[in-house]
Amino acid sequence: MAHDEDNGFAEWGGYFEAKKSKLEEQFAAASDPFRKSNLFAGISIFVNGLTNPSADELKRIMMVHGGTYHHYERPHTTFIIASNLPDVKVRNMDTSKIIAAQWVVDCVQKERVLDYKPYLLYTNQKTTQPRLNFGKSKKEKEANSSTVTICEQVATTTQLEGQLGSILKELQQAALTATSNDVSKPADNTSINATVNGNAARTAVDPAFLSEFYKKSRLHHIATLGAGFKQYVCELRQAHGNKPFGKRAELKSLLPDSLGNDTARYVMHIDMDCFFVSVGLRNHPELRGLPIAVTHSKGGSSATDVPVHPQANRQVELELFAQRFEQHQHDNIRADKVRTGFEEKMSLSEIASCSYEARAKGIRNGMFVGQALKLCPELKTIPYDFEGYREVAFALYDTVAQYTLNIEAVSCDEMFVELTDMLQELQLDVMAFVGHLRQEVRGKTGCPCSAGVGSNKLLARMATKVAKPDGQHLLTTNDAAEYMAATTLDALPGVGHGMTYKLNQAGLRTCGDLQKIAIEQLETLLGKKSAQTIYQNCRGIDLRPLVYEQQRKSVSAEVNYGIRFTKAEECETFLRQLSAEVHSRLLEIKRKTKHITLKIMVRAAEAPVETSKFMGHGVCDNQSKSVVLKQSTDDVNTITSQVLILMRQCEVPPNELRGIGIQLSKLDEPGEEKKENVIKKMFVKMSEKQREKPTLLSTAAPAEPSTKMPAPENPKAKSRPNVLDMLKNASNKKSTVLEAKSQIETKTETPTTKATTSMFHSQFDPEILAQLPEDIRREVLAHKEEYLRSEVGHAKRKSSDNSASSAKRAPPPILPICSPLNASDFLPSTSRAALVKQQERVQRKSYAHANNTPQIVLDCGGWNELEAPSKSAPDCVSAESNNLLLQSNYKDALASWVETEEPLTTDVKLIEFQICELIEMNHFDQIYEVMKYFCRLIKSKRRESCLWHIAYNRIENKIQHRMLETLGYGLSFREAINCANCSAYPQ
Repeated sequence: MAHDEDNGFAEWGGYFEAKKSKLEEQFAAASDPFRKSNLFAGISIFVNGLTNPSADELKRIMMVHGGTYHHYERPHTTFIIASNLPDVKVRNMDTSKIIAAQWVVDCVQKERVLDYKPYLLYTNQKTTQPRLNFGKSKKEKEANSSTVTICEQVATTTQLEGQLGSILKELQQAALTATSNDVSKPADNTSINATVNGNAARTAVDPAFLSEFYKKSRLHHIATLGAGFKQYVCELRQAHGNKPFGKRAELKSLLPDSLGNDTARYVMHIDMDCFFVSVGLRNHPELRGLPIAVTHSKGGSSATDVPVHPQANRQVELELFAQRFEQHQHDNIRADKVRTGFEEKMSLSEIASCSYEARAKGIRNGMFVGQALKLCPELKTIPYDFEGYREVAFALYDTVAQYTLNIEAVSCDEMFVELTDMLQELQLDVMAFVGHLRQEVRGKTGCPCSAGVGSNKLLARMATKVAKPDGQHLLTTNDAAEYMAATTLDALPGVGHGMTYKLNQAGLRTCGDLQKIAIEQLETLLGKKSAQTIYQNCRGIDLRPLVYEQQRKSVSAEVNYGIRFTKAEECETFLRQLSAEVHSRLLEIKRKTKHITLKIMVRAAEAPVETSKFMGHGVCDNQSKSVVLKQSTDDVNTITSQVLILMRQCEVPPNELRGIGIQLSKLDEPGEEKKENVIKKMFVKMSEKQREKPTLLSTAAPAEPSTKMPAPENPKAKSRPNVLDMLKNASNKKSTVLEAKSQIETKTETPTTKATTSMFHSQFDPEILAQLPEDIRREVLAHKEEYLRSEVGHAKRKSSDNSASSAKRAPPPILPICSPLNASDFLPSTSRAALVKQQERVQRKSYAHANNTPQIVLDCGGWNELEAPSKSAPDCVSAESNNLLLQSNYKDALASWVETEEPLTTDVKLIEFQICELIEMNHFDQIYEVMKYFCRLIKSKRRESCLWHIAYNRIENKIQHRMLETLGYGLSFREAINCANCSAYPQ
């Protein structure tokens, strides 16, 4: 903005800005002769409307006690003093700093700055529903007498009080902070400014902390908007379908045609210029042309003289941060940022965005405000305008969507657009269209944007860097190699600090250096995949397609500010709140998760307990633990319980935590079918086609004379006998499983079986095969014979079941009904190996039981069916229906059993057997409930019986042994029986 040197007002934004500043200067000059104390030093007030004491009385009080009186409300006004405000003002003002005049009176009476919160005129029960706080009416009535007392105190103020005012102020503030925190350890000493500031930070112990944190977190808003616009593009594409674009017709009359038949590919990258600054300047037009920064800090002198906690050590933190950035992350930029910005009393608030005028002074995004003010003392700061960012972002996306929906959303202010189809259809000049689009965006939003065009995403992004600010550029394929040669390596996508450091150590600093070496050398340095990508990118080649409909891969909620716990209960409460937050985000996208990860930041052993940045995380060590669920879920209780378990596994003291995050990944794809179902469908459809051709079967296998014995009634069809009766009669009926098995194996293959074998050697159904993912399809085709033999084996078993008695034979091995593949076939090789070992353990266990298996158990389906239920659905349903502990009245049965004098061994074995079934069926919650209820029943017995204690401990040991044997981990039971007489019992 051009300065008007004649009137002297332009650099301050005009006449009224100069007037406000002059009034402040006059007030400060008039206050000096009357100042008796610095009680209100650093505090400014603005009186809105009629108050008691009046505005003139409040002005005199501030003048005498070192405060500042504003005749107009300013952005840096600490408090607004009012008694009542109309509704329209309440809705348009920040009610967090509107307080009653009685606060000023009481502060003078107590001779210290009091907590302002009890004096708030409006308490925000909801952000959209302020409520008057009527609790101050009694104090307001006493204001007149209090004012007289104030004048008397002013007259009797001694010189000693003026000299020791600052010391008393610090001591009083420390006591106030200690009282409000109510903890045993020394309280955090914050400055008076921090205490009275309406934006003072809460800790995570505060129930309202999480909502306030996400309300003010810029990173949260940026991430949420970015993910939201990716979903928004998907919704636009689905709603549009094949409808024509109405705005395209207008372009023919507005823009020139392209020269010749242009068949080149054009990808546009459009990016808003200084997005946060541009949106903020819409409300502050007087600041255009000045160095501007968007940050939470108010800037000015308050950013260069920030109070620091007495126990904080900035020098130690500085060295620790710099050492980690340089040695572990090879990030010299962040190391320099810490070294130059961690000076004493410099604000550590970060700059989110700065204008090009500020960048000309050396200021960069992410720089600390205190460091920036050293480079540019005239830097102006403006607050965040999250609603404005959302409004402008929607206008940007809606404008582009009028012409094409081939959009890949990158963030709220950045996107890639495929222009090829539209330009070929309309025969338009590409740069003419880009210029028209930029002009339209600026007209709708009032914010400038830059655009780059290239034949791929990489060149389009590089062209945007040339175009900034507020311009456009076309980078053709012919110019790509020459332009890329001068580009530094860290400008390439996917090249971070670590890879840049590795390449620099090899003497490679630019893309031109990479163009001179062979790809084999690069593969040796970086690995094959990374080397091939960088080898192509340094030549301007980018094979990545535009992704129009992007699906969320994960959902997370993380907090690394204000985490200060003193006990485990506070940590658990916060984890429940954070779990509810991430669960609500999961429900918003209508997905389910199968993988839960807990991330924590733990204070480094060498780091100071108190951080230089107020309530920041400081120097931390990062840890994470995760769990994979057996099935996808969107249940908040499941997510919360798993998070609490993971936190207990971390074994970190609550007071050492500085950051907590929860991530939900492996989200189910909407409308996706399980792969097992696809393969099953393939085999079922194939068998249906074979049944439609009876001539093949009759030709290959002539009808066999009916010489078979009539098949006896299948015992499985009868109702299964009670398990307790089975165990009681087990000693009278024994048989050998191996004998029955050998009889089955010696049976000859019938002609029908041979015909079935030849029938199943036909080809797979190509329609179903085409639906399979590429990797599964290759595996199916590579092992075609093996899969078909498995299907034939199933047919033979089905034939045998209809012709032979199953009363004295071992159960057949469990094989898939239709598909020979199961979930393990889709696991990595390491996971399959672990699963094979588990199956071998189960097989050895079954073999060990083979020679003493009760005959009645064999008659009901075999020991394997009882000990390890089949994975097939009918067997699982049967096992569940017969399990005592899954019945609704299992508690009554347990209570009746515990009422007896002592437990019988057979009854204990029965419970063990029933719980082992629950383990195989993955009913872990039910096991936990059963054992908790069982333990409480035993504890409630009037006469202590060590036999019951031993029975409980024996059952618990059986559970843990089976869990470790089958799954590799145990269960954690909170209920336990501690008896000195039976603490050591035979295992």
